[in-house]
Amino acid sequence: MGERSGEKNGLLDWLRSLRLPSAARGVAAAALAPKILPAVLGPQRDLGSEELGPYLGGGGDARVRDMSPGLTAHEGEVIEWDRAEEADRTWRWLHALPSGVEDVWASSDDGTRLAGHVLACRPGSPRWLVFAHGYHDNWRAGLTYARRYAEAGFNLLFCDLRAHGASGGDWVGCGWLDRRDLVAWARWVADRAGEGARVVLMGISMGAASCLMASGEKDLPPQVRACVADSGYSDFWRTAENVVSTGSLGTPPVAAHPLLDVARRRLMRARGGYDLRLARPVGAIAYARVPVLLLHGEGDRVVPVEMAHELAGAGTGHELHIFPGAGHCCAVFADPARYWDAVLGFVGRWA
Repeated sequence: MGERSGEKNGLLDWLRSLRLPSAARGVAAAALAPKILPAVLGPQRDLGSEELGPYLGGGGDARVRDMSPGLTAHEGEVIEWDRAEEADRTWRWLHALPSGVEDVWASSDDGTRLAGHVLACRPGSPRWLVFAHGYHDNWRAGLTYARRYAEAGFNLLFCDLRAHGASGGDWVGCGWLDRRDLVAWARWVADRAGEGARVVLMGISMGAASCLMASGEKDLPPQVRACVADSGYSDFWRTAENVVSTGSLGTPPVAAHPLLDVARRRLMRARGGYDLRLARPVGAIAYARVPVLLLHGEGDRVVPVEMAHELAGAGTGHELHIFPGAGHCCAVFADPARYWDAVLGFVGRWA
């Protein structure tokens, strides 16, 4: 823990050093990018051990407050109350299951070994949820949604995104690399459950972007029937610009350029690297092979709500729900009744 805190403090110091006149920023970015890039987009392994995950676990109130700045006192109380209630119900449901979590494995196109965690809580049901968590989170983030999906007849597969948790990978995929990983997981479900499987892809934040990009892949298995994306960005590059320049994830706000430009070039040249500008779900959703449900908090400062409208406007037939009084990935707590009416109604129609 101390080592991780030291790394974080060092990263903050590096970012603060970018508060320089524009003429000096290029030199600073060139010097700091080799240190910042691995810390931000390198493997994310120390992701916490809360049994119920980052939202429903003991640190959940702090997470929800961090992700929902600017709420009124009443809005904050509603979110914290609903989060605590779901945590209690999920804990009791989880511990009443006759079987525990099964660790499973798949391989992506590039040979990356991917870790998954299965709750086969509806034996005999053809319905499966494949869930993708967000950046620097872990698979247990999916437990926020597990009980409701299980009660609707779904078996559950929670993925460790590449370079997270037990999954391999040299770099965080930002949705671009992960799109292929989710295709691999969909194939895994089809192999396990048979040709009659009915699969829903769901993700939050970066996981939502990953699901959106997977939905446009030509070889997406036909067993995938729908995609649910909560707080997904339309374009990673623009999201990174917003996060760096505003400090919306807790880092000091600094000029996004040329830091991001230098980091992008270094990642493109790195072993296993790629171009960050390719991570554009707004391009993929226009060719989505399945119906898409978009969910977004009106008060999201990490992924501005305008991006949800941009995604909804790409292609045709996508369904969008905006939730007042909700920040990033917090709509499920801001208005659970409306949230689950939308989600379960949608998956009920398509899967």
